[in-house]
Order: sequence, then C-alpha cells, then structure tokens
Amino acid sequence: MGFTGDTIVKVIVDPYMRLSESDETNNTAQASLVIHTRPDLTATSFDLSDNEPVVGEAVTLLLIETNQGETDAIASVASVYDGSPTEGGVLLGEGTVEVMGGSSAILDFTWVPDATGWHRLFVVSDEDNQVFEYDESNNQIWLDVYVGVAGPLLLDSGTASDPIYSAVSGHGYIDINQPDEIGICGGDLPEQTFRRDPDGEVVYQFDHLQPGHFYHLDIMIFECDGAGRQQTILVDDNPVSGIEDLGDGQVHRLSLRLDPALYADRTITVTIHADGIDGAVVSEVNLHDIDYRYADAGGGADPQYPDTGAFGWLDGSPITTWGTLPYKSVRVDQSDNNVRYQFDGLNPNKRYNVHFTFWQPSGTARIQKVQIDGVDTGETVNTGDYILHQVSAAVPLNAYSSDGSIVVSIVRTNASTGAMVNEIALEEETIAVNADCIVQETPYFSETYGTVLISDNDAPIGSVIQAVSPRGDTVGCFTVTTAGNYGFLRIYGEDTTATPPIPGMRAGEMVGFKVNGASAVAAPLFYWSNDYAAHNVNLNAGNITGQSLLLQPGWNLISLNVEPPAPIVSTVLQSINGRYDRVLGEYGIYVPSLPEPFNTLRELHSSTGYYVRVTGTTSVNLLVEGIAQCSVSIDLHTGWNWIGGPCATYPVATALQSIDGHYQRVLSLTKTYDPALPLYSTLKDLKPGEGYLIYITDPVTLTYPTGSLLSEVEPDYVEAACLSVYSTPSATLVYGQIDIMGWPAAVGSVVEFVTPRGEVAGCSVITEGGLLAITQVYGADDNGIGFHDGEPIQLRINGRDLIEPINLAWRDDKTPHYIQAEVPGNTIFIPVIVR
Repeated sequence: MGFTGDTIVKVIVDPYMRLSESDETNNTAQASLVIHTRPDLTATSFDLSDNEPVVGEAVTLLLIETNQGETDAIASVASVYDGSPTEGGVLLGEGTVEVMGGSSAILDFTWVPDATGWHRLFVVSDEDNQVFEYDESNNQIWLDVYVGVAGPLLLDSGTASDPIYSAVSGHGYIDINQPDEIGICGGDLPEQTFRRDPDGEVVYQFDHLQPGHFYHLDIMIFECDGAGRQQTILVDDNPVSGIEDLGDGQVHRLSLRLDPALYADRTITVTIHADGIDGAVVSEVNLHDIDYRYADAGGGADPQYPDTGAFGWLDGSPITTWGTLPYKSVRVDQSDNNVRYQFDGLNPNKRYNVHFTFWQPSGTARIQKVQIDGVDTGETVNTGDYILHQVSAAVPLNAYSSDGSIVVSIVRTNASTGAMVNEIALEEETIAVNADCIVQETPYFSETYGTVLISDNDAPIGSVIQAVSPRGDTVGCFTVTTAGNYGFLRIYGEDTTATPPIPGMRAGEMVGFKVNGASAVAAPLFYWSNDYAAHNVNLNAGNITGQSLLLQPGWNLISLNVEPPAPIVSTVLQSINGRYDRVLGEYGIYVPSLPEPFNTLRELHSSTGYYVRVTGTTSVNLLVEGIAQCSVSIDLHTGWNWIGGPCATYPVATALQSIDGHYQRVLSLTKTYDPALPLYSTLKDLKPGEGYLIYITDPVTLTYPTGSLLSEVEPDYVEAACLSVYSTPSATLVYGQIDIMGWPAAVGSVVEFVTPRGEVAGCSVITEGGLLAITQVYGADDNGIGFHDGEPIQLRINGRDLIEPINLAWRDDKTPHYIQAEVPGNTIFIPVIVR
C-alpha cells in the first residue's frame, strides 16, 4: 500500500450487480485507517566536547540518533569510526539504541586521538540492518576534525632531545646554509648546551597548532664566549621580542604568548636571529599549549559568569563612553567600590598570573588595588595621570589549590563607588616570571623567623614569603610549612666582588616583606646586618588599603591613617617623588637631596604628624598604602606632641575627650584651638589625613572616639584675602580686639601681619565685630618668607598700616598673645566742597 497518514477504505460487494439480491442497499461499507511510515534512523547531531582536540586528549563524542519515521524502531547498533567504515576506518565505539517513532536518543562515546592532522569521523546508524527502514540512504554522516599536537614540546638545543624537523614529527630544527654547530658551556644544564648557526639564524618549525588555542613560545638564550650578541626572536619573520643583550653574561628566559594570527595556518617557523659574525645561539626552544582567558571588560564580548563558561564578570556595568577599543571600553561598578571577575577550573599543578589594563581619559583619579579571594596582591594603580596602565599580579597557589577557583577584585580605595577595569586576562605561567623563591645566594646573610598572618588569620601552608631589598630585589624567601609560622628565612647581602655583582641587602637597610605577593607589616621593623643571627620578626599581610592626600604647594601638616609596610620616608612618599624637598618630624628631618646618613628622620608611621614641603606651583596627590590603623591609642608626653588626626571628622573637644583637662593647645597648619579661649579659637574639627601639634600638661594616652559622628561639623573655609600667606612650621599666635575710630572693626575687615621687609606672614578676617581670632604669624624657613626671631610685628588693617605699632616681637613660641589695636580715621568737616 503506497498511502500513509489518515486513509478511508471503502468495500463494495457485487459492484456490477451480477447477483440478484433481496437488498441492494447494503453492499457498501467503509472505514478510516491510519497508515504509519516505516522507521527511518539517522544521526541528526554529532558534536565534540572539544572541537580542537590534541593527541592523547579524551574527547567526548555526543551523538543524537533520530527516528524520522512514525513507527518505532527495534534495537539497533549505531557506530562511530575514524575514517570511512568501508575503507578500513577504525571503530571508535558503538552502542545499541531503540528509538520510538518521531523521537530521538542520545549516545556518547570517548575518543582519544593518537595522530595529528585531519580526521574524518563517521557515524553509521543501524549498522547491522536490523531495522526495516523507509530510507536506507541516510544512515551515514561524517565530521572533519583537526587534531593538534599535544604540549608541551621541550627542545633542549644541542642535545639528543633536539630533533631535526620532519613532517612526520611536526617539529624540530631546520638547518639551512652553513651547518649548525652544537656545543656546551661547562656543564650539562639546559642553559649550558646550545645550538649555534654561523649564518646568524637558528630556525625551528612547529606544526599542528590549533587556531583556537593559545601558546607560549619559551626561549632560553645564553652565551659563554663573551661575543656580546644582540639577539631577537621572530615567528614567521615577525619580531615577537625586543633585542636581548647577551653581553651581560646572564641567562635570558623569554616567555612569549603568540598571536593566534601567526598560526592560523597551524604552523609556525621560529627564528633566533643575531647580527654580526659570531652567529646566533639558543639553549632551549619550548612550545606550551596554555590556559589563557581574556575579557574586554565592558566590550561586546565581555563574558558573564557563569552563563558563558568557566569565567566572567560578577558585577558592574559596561560603559563605552570613552570608546569601543578594548583599552577604552570599561566595566564600572557605581553601586560599590569593587568590580569582580571569577575564574574556575584552575589546575593546582600549574601557576597563573592575572593581567589588567586600566585607563581613563579625564575626571577624578581612580586609585585602585587588586585583590584575589579578598587578599591584596600588592598591585595598586592610580589612573589620574590619564595614561595607559598595564599591570600583572601573581595568583597565590593557596588561593585555588583546594577549589580550583578564584575571584579577582578591583577595589577603589579613594571613593566608595566607581571601581573600574578596561581589560582582564588569566594566563598560565610556563616560565616563573614572578619567581617567588629564586634567590641568588651570597656569603653574607641574616635570618628572621616568627608568626605570619593574612588579614589577621594564620597564613596557610604553601604561602610564599619574600624578603625584598629597597631596590626591589628578592633577597630571601620561605614557603610556609606550618600554618601561621615561618622560619628560618635567610636574607642575603649583596656581593660586589662577584662578576657581575649579586644584588642584596646593605648594612643598615630596612628589609621589606611580602606574603603571596602582598606587602606585609613587620613587627618589629628589621634593619639588615651581616650578623648570621636569627631575629624574631612577626609578619601581618592584612588587606592593604590606600590613603590619598591632596597636598598644596609649600608646607603641609599631614598624618597617615595607614601603617606602611615599608615605612622608609622615600618609600612612603614615592608617589610624589621629585615634588617635595623637606619632611619634618617631631624628632628628625628628611631632605631627599642629602645622602642617607645625614637624614635624622628615617620612617613615617600612622597616628603621627609630619610637615611636608611641596615644591612647584601646583598641588599633588600623595598616595600612601598600608594596613588601616583607626583604633590606635597614642601615648603623649609633656610638652608639644606631633599627632595624626582621627579616622573620621570630629569636633575638637569630642575628638580629645579622652584627655580632657590634660592639654593646653592644638595647632593645625593654619588654625588653633585653645580650650581657655573658645571664642577666639579657629580650629573647630580634627580630620583624617591632617597632622596636629598638641601641648600636653602631663603624660596621658589619647584614644580617639569610634563610631558615627557625635555632633554636627562646622564648615571649614578660608577667606580669599588670606590664601596667599606662606605657612611654615614656626609661628607665634596673636588674638585680640581691633577697633577703627573707636568702633569695632567691621565683619570682613582684613588684618595682616607684616615683616620689616613688607612680607605678609599672617592674616585673618574679622568674622565678628572687632574680634581678632587666634592667628598664626609665621616665621621664615629657608625660602626666606616670614619673620625672624626678635623682629617687630607690624599690623595692617584693610591695607592701612597701624600708626602705632603693636608692642610684640616675633618668636617661635606657639603661644597666644593678646593685642588691642586702634585704627584712627580722618576727621571730616561739614560742609564738604568738591570741585
């Protein structure tokens, strides 16, 4: 029967009426029948778990077998072959399946390819012809798959493991023109064996690269003949490295991530090139198939976690206001101060780095730090210079060794919102470019041991501790084997007798410490000496936070709310290097232009006040990093103390309530608070980041309040008429009453204190009839502006000199002096005739 579907069958008896019947009306009958098509099996989908597999990789083949007929199919065999089954193809797997009419079934197979190049995979449905099918011609489909080379390929040049290239192996050296030479430099280490080409080009070829994969080309070059070669690396005649100067006698290790465009044809030629007559040399040429994941943050292909796989963004919004190029598009989080990306599937047997691009063309500076799983990496960037910043951070092994996952956070430290990133990438490490524990040993050393914390918790096993010199060299390292403790960490001194000299510590220098790449605070600070002794130094690598201070030209009185891990003055003030020429502390002075032994101020710490003199005519942003210190008690001695401000703004009396009755006076750079002269006091509030001088009557401990603001803060303003006064660290204090022609001076009257040379060294504006608030009148610094000891103080009111000078000679006593000044006026007689 050739009909299918709904069919009406009609039966007629004696259609030609040849019989004589009693009833001719009942000779016809009909019925509706449903006629189904026969089964029709075919594979409608054939996918691989990896469309670019490599030799030896277990690949899952997912097959969807569909019965396109309307009749159920009995059990049948579906098979997968590598190569045509009729031409000797290799059976990869088979499975028995029963498929109901109009439905599908899923089968999966595992394939481990054993050869590079193209493979045609065939699927055969109903291979044993068990099913009587409607269409037997659609039982076979195929899929072409290219299998790449399995990495890594490690070629130790000049040895037996350095093969000549062949199409069969798909990799090796190619010797052209003059024959290559092989040699050895005094030993059998990889860097001591080499291949040399007198023509100046050593050539290697690698086939079977996958365009969708990422590769590291790792090159090691070293010369032992002192020729001083200048070598470059080229891939397919394209330079992929800068010039490497081998004349320094060092082993040069290069890890070059290749642009996929270079191997779109699945092959590359690597050339080690050197100009000159000495030929090119190479010690190792290695190719690694690496894990590399990139996100154009804020761009159209910015992946969202977990929707797009094993990595992506967790928060923030895409912005293209600055442009659509990868370094211009940006992901910004305006709801809080961090942007986060998550990466899964990290291999605990491998090491990784995370790379970032930060850029903004205008606007308020963003000062940001990088954290991994909430722990600081030590990387901080300030985009307020409007240039492109590209930074990298090593991923600590203990961050992913147990769960294979990390969360990378970009945290803004100078605002509560607006964290941003332009590009982010995770890259597998094949050469230890961030080698935590590679230290050049010397005969000179000291040792430390102690506890080690990360955010006040015991540092886990596997944490890496580095000792770092002031010049940034790693001079000691230790891997934690007992959680929360380390030691003995040997810290090496420099050796200037070696050729070339070996970097290290110098006598009297402070050692810096890092834990998993993040700066750590040492207690006590450790100054190195070649004593071969062990010293107890406890480390805390708590989350490093940033403090940003806007400094004006001239003198600034500042304080830190963070404790810097390396509190050396030059290190703390690194962000304004070249923009300051003097730092004063309570017990010392630092002049950056002087040799270190002449400076008596060596360290800057939290909760202490310091004078910093900024050079130039523009303001500058000082960025200081360290562990937040907001609940520290400050021990004060009798006399003047230089202290830092609280971590929140408080009225003076509130901020100092813990030492009420034990202090006489508080000075900021320009203002004064005297509890005995509240009406005349100009200092209303104590603020974060500002430094203060406070006079204590007897030893006491100051503890600032915590929590929310206790009372309303009065606005801080300075009249424009007094902005040009040059403030210095030395001053006397003047307050009192100013009358003009017997009447209190009007609000807004400008009172100036003038030196014998005509310089205005103090200024105030009357804000209440005739009342002169406590005004700081400044002494001269080495710039020469201000009063000298014993000089008379001349008063000028609204531009007019006082006829009768006040009876006050200047001295740096920081003591209030009361004055009462009368300014005479002209007598006017009526009538007045004007011509």
